[in-house]
Amino acid sequence: MFFFIPYGTDAPIYHWPYGTVGMIVLNVLIFFLVPDVAPYVLEHGNGLQPLEWITSNFIHGDIFHLIGNMIFLWGFGLVVEGKIGTPRFLLVYFGMGIFQCSIEQVLMIASDSGGSSFGASSIIYGLLAISLIWAPKNDLSVYLFVFLIRIIATTFEISILSFGMIYIGLEFVFAVFSGFQMSSAMLHLAGALIGGGIGYVFLVGKWVDCEGWDLISVMKNQHGRQLTRTAAQMPEADYQLKTKKSKKRKKKKPKLAELDSELDDVEVQQSKREKRVLKIRELLKKNKPTAAVSEYQLAKRRMGEFTLCAMDLKSMADGLYRQKMYSESMPFYEQYVDRFPDLASKVRVRLAAIYIDIHQRPRAALRVMSQIDPQELDENAEKIRIKLERQANQLIDEGVLELEGQSWS
Repeated sequence: MFFFIPYGTDAPIYHWPYGTVGMIVLNVLIFFLVPDVAPYVLEHGNGLQPLEWITSNFIHGDIFHLIGNMIFLWGFGLVVEGKIGTPRFLLVYFGMGIFQCSIEQVLMIASDSGGSSFGASSIIYGLLAISLIWAPKNDLSVYLFVFLIRIIATTFEISILSFGMIYIGLEFVFAVFSGFQMSSAMLHLAGALIGGGIGYVFLVGKWVDCEGWDLISVMKNQHGRQLTRTAAQMPEADYQLKTKKSKKRKKKKPKLAELDSELDDVEVQQSKREKRVLKIRELLKKNKPTAAVSEYQLAKRRMGEFTLCAMDLKSMADGLYRQKMYSESMPFYEQYVDRFPDLASKVRVRLAAIYIDIHQRPRAALRVMSQIDPQELDENAEKIRIKLERQANQLIDEGVLELEGQSWS
C-alpha cells in the first residue's frame, strides 16, 4: 500500500490561500460536528434538490475519505487560488461543485436505485485539471509513504502535468472497466472536465496570468516567451504620465523627515530585491530554471527595475539550455551578451549554435560571432566556432530565409 501527499509547489503564488485553508477547515468542522449527514447528501431519483448541490460537497464517508480529499485540496487549491486570489477561487470552487451536482442530479432524476453521492472529490479533480492547464511545467513536491514489511517515507518532485495525467488517466481506466456506469470514477472525470473547461475559459479570457507557461503555450512551444520582454518593451504610459506631472510641480527643499522616509523606502526595496535574488539562486541550485524564470518575471513586474548579475543571468540561461529549452534560453543569452560583452565570448558561441541549429538564422550567428576574440576561446570552443561559421555560410549559400531578431550590430 502506498500514499501520495502533495504538500507544495514551485508554481508562482501571488495570493495567500485563505480560501483553500477555509474550505479545509469547513470540511473538517462539518465532518466532526454534523452527526447525521443523510439529509445533506446528493440523492438520485428524488427530484431536484438545489440545497444538496451545495451541502453534498462537504460530506465525507469516513476519516480516510476526508483526509485524502483535504490533502489534495491543499495541493491544488494552492496553485489555483495562488493565481486568481480568494474571491475568484471561492467562486470557482462553489461553481464547480454546484454545476457538477446539478448535472448529476438531472441525469439521475429517473433513477430508482435510491443511490446518492457526496464528497469534495469532483471539485478537487476540477482543481487538478485547472492546475494542469495553468501550470503544467511547474512541479509538485510530494511525500510518498509505502507500507510493506516496514514503512518507507520519501519525497520527490513531479510536474503537475505528469501528476495530473496519471490521476485522470487512472480514473479513465476505472471508468472503462465499469462500463462508464455512474461511479466514483465517472464523477471524478466529470469534475476534471468541468475544471478543464473553467481553466481554459479563464486562460483565453486573460483572467489569469500564467506568465506564458500555460498548457496551450507549452503545446505550441511558445512557453516562457513573455517572460523575457526587455524593459523597452514594457508598458510605459503610467510612468511617463507621472514624470510629466512631476515636471509641473515647483521644486521644494526636501524636509529631513521626507529624506528619512525616502531612504527607508530605498532600503525596503533593496531588501525585497535581495530576497528575490536569493530565491532565484536557490531555485537554480535545485535545478529548477523554469521556476527561477517565473520568479525573475514576477520580480520585474512588481519592482520595475530588476536585473541579475552576470553569474546569475548565465546560470539561468544555462539551466534552461541543459533542459533542452533552447528557445527559452536564447533571450537570456542575448541579454548576457548585450550587458556583459567583455565576458561573453563563449556565450556568443552557444548563442550562435542556437541561432543556427534551432532557428535557422545564420546571419545572426555570424554577427554575434564576429565580435569574438579567438584568443579568448579555448581550443575546443574555437573548433566549434569555426564549425558554426562554416555551417552559417553554407545555410546562406543555400538561400535560407531568415527572420531577424536582435541585430547585434
